[in-house]
Amino acid sequence: MTHETNNRVLRALDSETRNAVIRRCEPVTLEAEAVLQRAGEATHAVYFPETAVISAIATYSDGSGIEMANIGREACTAVNLMLGHPQQLHTDEVQIAGGALRLPAEQFLTLKTKHETFAQRLLASAQSVFYQVMISGACNGAHSARQRLARWLLTMADRTDGSEMRLTHDFLAQMLGVRRATVTQAAQGLQEHGLISYRRGRVAITDRAGLRKASCECYDLVRSANRDLLPETGADA
Repeated sequence: MTHETNNRVLRALDSETRNAVIRRCEPVTLEAEAVLQRAGEATHAVYFPETAVISAIATYSDGSGIEMANIGREACTAVNLMLGHPQQLHTDEVQIAGGALRLPAEQFLTLKTKHETFAQRLLASAQSVFYQVMISGACNGAHSARQRLARWLLTMADRTDGSEMRLTHDFLAQMLGVRRATVTQAAQGLQEHGLISYRRGRVAITDRAGLRKASCECYDLVRSANRDLLPETGADA
């Protein structure tokens, strides 16, 4: 029996390895804004998102935080474990509620050692997260808040298969690392052009093609890298 999954890391495995991993996973439903693991703590589990999206957040001494990367079904959490470091380097917080597969850290390390293909796909996942971080850093300096917001919304829609998301301006400001007023202005601009609608903490994409034109090329760069790093060669094996 072949286990079905939407996660790209697992879909890139051959069916035997994929089944061995998924058998040890627990399906979980993640609630928005739930903190899964905090920076400095020992990593207790690895999450393979199916429909949920998880933010990797850098936290500062004043309690504030900013998103470094977001992890959906194209990757998995715990880059630190993949590289042999047992403690969290950042905080994992659920950005978009949804489903995921939870694998205990001990099982993760055992499977990583036992199955070479799994270890290779995990390295590719880590590369995709690192690439996203690098592109985001460049994007923050090169592109406007409106372009970055458009890119962020498109990315979220890709990972959730939906056009409507529950998002507040405060949350978006934290994710993009800008003031709330900047997010409000950017969102108003996109809404005035008929690309999105925003009401009562919910954002809906109303013109995907137009929103893609309003975004920057960073969206396509990250999307292409994810496809190249983790081709779904094992999806139908």
